[in-house]
Amino acid sequence: MIKAIFFDCDGTLLSHTSGTVRESTVQAFKQLREQGIRCILSTGRHVSELRDLTPVHVLSFDAYITLNGAYTYDAQRVLSSYPLEKEDIARVYSFLNENDLPIQFLEAEESYISSVNETVIRSQASIHTPVPKILPYERILEHPVYMLIPFGIKQAEPLIHSLNHVQATWWNHHDAIDVVHESAGKDRGMEAIMDAYGWKREETMAFGDAMNDLPMIRMAGIGVAMGNGEDALKKEADLVADDIDQDGLYHALVKLGILEDMR
Repeated sequence: MIKAIFFDCDGTLLSHTSGTVRESTVQAFKQLREQGIRCILSTGRHVSELRDLTPVHVLSFDAYITLNGAYTYDAQRVLSSYPLEKEDIARVYSFLNENDLPIQFLEAEESYISSVNETVIRSQASIHTPVPKILPYERILEHPVYMLIPFGIKQAEPLIHSLNHVQATWWNHHDAIDVVHESAGKDRGMEAIMDAYGWKREETMAFGDAMNDLPMIRMAGIGVAMGNGEDALKKEADLVADDIDQDGLYHALVKLGILEDMR
């Protein structure tokens, strides 16, 4: 019996073709709620983005895995968090003193960037998100940072290779990189939520489309890759759904017997 389903956001709930949530997904969530199945958002995005994000407004979630599992919480508490190591932050600070590379920094509540160029503008536009505000990057020496996002593959590679306690996921055709603590991951967020709510792995499902979803797909009792997702993720999934714009999420839930086809 499935008690909880973990959903990636971009490319899974939110279509970047239309910039909207499919009506079939809205209906799926309604049916899941009626069955008492909990719905958890699992995303690389920051809490400040979620306030303006379409899925958060039209759907309802019981808990949130954010920043690729570096910061997980529900309405009452923070369930797990993995700030970047101070020694790695010190290396980032030294790198910025010598290089003009835009890096976005994400704290528990604050989000800002060191500078802005065309790569930043293009990358943010691809996920329908405003360009972050600019703040002095000296702030990172005093405030815990849970994710950093360098923009530009060639300029960022030396920095990434110099950090000792991180993992990195490239996105937007390798123009941007999500960098989190080596102990973070969507699976770690799942574990924290399962422990808090008393769920077993076999009582969970997960939907995703990108490689940052791979740990989550592997952790869940049933892992579903969207048809528009990356081929490497599809190879690891228990089921490959149709494309998001072909109501893939809804049809997968019907195929797996979680929902009745009410359409």
